[in-house]
Amino acid sequence: MVIDKTAVIGFPVDHSLSPAIHNYWIKELGLDIKPYEKINVNPNTFEEQINSLKQDGFGGLNVTVPLKEIAFNISDETSGVSKKLRSANTLTLGSDKINGDNTDAAGFINSLDKKTIEENIANKKTLVLGAGGSARSVVYALNQLGGHVRIFNRTTEKAEILLNDLSINSSPIGTEELDDYANSSSFIVNTTSLGQKAGEQNNILSFENIKTETFIYDLIYNPKRSSFLEKAEAKGLKVQNGLRMLIEQAACSFQIWHEIKVDVSDELISLLESM
Repeated sequence: MVIDKTAVIGFPVDHSLSPAIHNYWIKELGLDIKPYEKINVNPNTFEEQINSLKQDGFGGLNVTVPLKEIAFNISDETSGVSKKLRSANTLTLGSDKINGDNTDAAGFINSLDKKTIEENIANKKTLVLGAGGSARSVVYALNQLGGHVRIFNRTTEKAEILLNDLSINSSPIGTEELDDYANSSSFIVNTTSLGQKAGEQNNILSFENIKTETFIYDLIYNPKRSSFLEKAEAKGLKVQNGLRMLIEQAACSFQIWHEIKVDVSDELISLLESM
């Protein structure tokens, strides 16, 4: 089946870089399909709007917050990962059914180089800050890579539910033990939105005694260097923002729809960083 029309849906969706990513590949490959779009979809009328988009010829939809759980629930068939995460960020609209998939965890894994996985994650202590939807994908991915995962979240109960849902034998971290665990961790990732707003500081960690070999990851990619990463860099730590994860999850969606494996080029990264 040729999928001619694709888009990202969200509420709101104006900020999304997904059109720039997918249209870059569509142009680069010379595909004779419609440009990728972005469409606001209200959670209260989600199913109705999806049916309308289907009637308009859309065959592939990326889904962003706060619609991923709703997308999972209305899917007729879902992938194993999507079932585990109970969310879908990629919908394929067939003539008689909707397939739901989730490429967030794969996007996170693919954003990491082999050396980082081997030296900082596999059989190592890893720390995830936050317990929202993004954290769920990251925790799942780190566990798949063999990391010993623990979560810090202001609401401990939410972190406990996340770990139980993913069948991970671990426990949340309390405020009193956060610094000690962070100081012994090899990989720390921020999945909260702290630092996304201009001038906003992420002060969850002090970075005073973090090991020099610890890898610091922040899912935030705008700004390019969040306050969290700036503090880590000031300590000489290795850092990475979430832009490559965004591109890699898009590449997985692109492959699902068009059966073409695309590369994440420096040109594309530079294009997105300039936007």
